[in-house]
Amino acid sequence: MFKQITNLHGDEIYLIVSLWIFIVFFVTVGLMLFFMKKDYIKYMKEIPFDESEQQIDYSSEEQKKS
Repeated sequence: MFKQITNLHGDEIYLIVSLWIFIVFFVTVGLMLFFMKKDYIKYMKEIPFDESEQQIDYSSEEQKKS
């Protein structure tokens, strides 16, 4: 089973690059979340419960086109 991993014959560059892309992406997202302002998090958390914003009714627009 491990012979496939040890005999890569030059293909290991794809494994290393994909691992680095994975690590960089998730470290970046983690840092963004860590340094995000608490007011912005609270604002985004309350958006689904905010009834003051107007809801767009797309069904009436579709009926006008028909």
